[in-house]
Amino acid sequence: MLQASVFKEAVSEKRLLNVVKEVSCHHRIQASPMYREAAKHVLDICKNYGLEAKILSYEADPSVWYLQSKMFKEWSIEKATLELVDPAVCLADFSAEPISVIQKSAPIDRREDPIDLVMLENGATRESCKDLDLKGKFVFIRGHIRRYDWVFDEGALGIVTDFIMETRNRRRSDLYESLTYTSFWPSHTEGEKEKCGFVLSPKTGDMLEKLCREKQEKDGSYLKVKPYIDSAFYNGHIEIVEVRIEGKDDKTVYLSAHLCHPKSSCNDNASGVSAGIEAMNVINRLIKEGKIEKPEHSIVLTLIPEFTGTFAYLSDHNDYKNGLGAMNLDMVGGRQTRFYGPITLTKTPYQLSSFNNELCMIAMDKASKEAYSLSDDPVALTNHRVEPHSGGSDHTVYCDPSIGIPCCMLGQWPDLNYHTATDTLDVIDPAVLKFSCLTAANFAYDLATLKKEDLPYLFAKQEEVLFEDKNRYALEYLDGKIGKPMFGSLMYCLKDYYLNCLDAACKLVGDCDVSKQKDHVAKIFDEWIAFYDLKDDYPVEDDLNVIYRRKFTGPVHQVSDYRALGFGEALDEYQEKTKKDPFVMFAVQDLVTNLIDGKRSLGQIVRTASLIKRKDVKEATLILIDLYEKLGLIEKA
Repeated sequence: MLQASVFKEAVSEKRLLNVVKEVSCHHRIQASPMYREAAKHVLDICKNYGLEAKILSYEADPSVWYLQSKMFKEWSIEKATLELVDPAVCLADFSAEPISVIQKSAPIDRREDPIDLVMLENGATRESCKDLDLKGKFVFIRGHIRRYDWVFDEGALGIVTDFIMETRNRRRSDLYESLTYTSFWPSHTEGEKEKCGFVLSPKTGDMLEKLCREKQEKDGSYLKVKPYIDSAFYNGHIEIVEVRIEGKDDKTVYLSAHLCHPKSSCNDNASGVSAGIEAMNVINRLIKEGKIEKPEHSIVLTLIPEFTGTFAYLSDHNDYKNGLGAMNLDMVGGRQTRFYGPITLTKTPYQLSSFNNELCMIAMDKASKEAYSLSDDPVALTNHRVEPHSGGSDHTVYCDPSIGIPCCMLGQWPDLNYHTATDTLDVIDPAVLKFSCLTAANFAYDLATLKKEDLPYLFAKQEEVLFEDKNRYALEYLDGKIGKPMFGSLMYCLKDYYLNCLDAACKLVGDCDVSKQKDHVAKIFDEWIAFYDLKDDYPVEDDLNVIYRRKFTGPVHQVSDYRALGFGEALDEYQEKTKKDPFVMFAVQDLVTNLIDGKRSLGQIVRTASLIKRKDVKEATLILIDLYEKLGLIEKA
């Protein structure tokens, strides 16, 4: 494997920061002329670096599906303002702050015909507001817009929100003068209500609340506003920038980063775009200069609209067996002295056996040699960590077993300014961004040039990782968080997973003998199992003996998409079952989908999903399976 110093000396922090700055000047909303301008600009950057790059165009038309992702219309916007009549205050102006408009808003022009603004109390419901007349009015809400879809059914013309997503790591007060990136996602189905709206900062929202209450107390009437949005929907296109370093055979290593999101939006995700481009730039340049070998396998970077672009690209590039591995770069340059968390490598799911995790971790180890201790050992200056698989970005599409390209994600959390107007250039640390870029470059080139003699590096890293996995579950058992049956079955599952990973090594380097390493790994697990006196006895419910097989490729993007295919009744039933805690379903959807393989019984799916989640997820699993069957996505084997 290549030494870390080769890329370290070639990667430029100035180039990295410049690309973030240039990308963040574009308002990059998926399927829009603004996104298209950004894609063209990024293409020019790549070509100026001497990279082989092109733009791929895909239809943005609601009748089109890419794998299991339904498309939507292109959206354009020219101008938008929201003015309060008395007192005369401009509450929002798209030209000054594009994020002040709810993205994908429908057009409206009431500049000459002001309308009432009705404020709802936080947590208001359709039932609690049954005596309010919202028809023809704008509504001021304080929560997430999805909880207030019903106001449009009641005849509201639009909404105004000052919502800030609070987490355990940030409060509303931390972002008091910021604005949340907010978007409608029209399904463009028959009978769908047109929606439009604006976003305020919490500070402006508090001011508006005060004015609303004063107006009500004074004469029992509403403030008036003049909303104006010059926008349009139409069938159009989405763009993907594909950058390629040609290898010697037909196999491919992928890097990916999403180019979309509002103007500014630097860490999310101009940082990933910049890191990916610079990684390709230095690899390509060093090959041309003769300082490193031409790779055996091609390296491809895709700069995409998040999720949508990956579904489209993989529907068109379906030679999945030739995809050796991938890394998704999503938020990788935040300043860690500004409440930005560690650069985090998110691993592949257990259902996908490979050495991608180990390769990514070796790449991160190389990047972490940023300085030297007093004993002259290399040390890291950038805070970084590795965590188990979780969803939320494009790596989940690659990792679906029907596609089978193992993909890790390099990301960053916590992110104080995530999806807000204050995700600006000043939050970017060029040194952190360089660390991420080096991790990507090391991974892509190492995998593209991997040889049999490199396998001992992977075996050594695997042994390190399996000890970490065992210790994590052992501590959960010792602390009483999981029972002995779950701990025992987890150890048996881990043993099978790591042995399967060793079998998968041959896909990377051709025929190889991994028998000795398999015996070694099996012995390690057998000793642990004996030490803790464990058995593989976490129960399988025998009555759940139906076996399902999938009828689709790729993960299910959003189950709500299937409403357009006439499955409204099934989706209404599903929403009723999950309304108490929809996030539970989000947490298990990809996992359960990955486990449907035409071999496992429903009971085995429930068992495996519960083991991975370390809690009983039977109810959520059965609800999801029932929905998939009603949607015609699965059938009994």
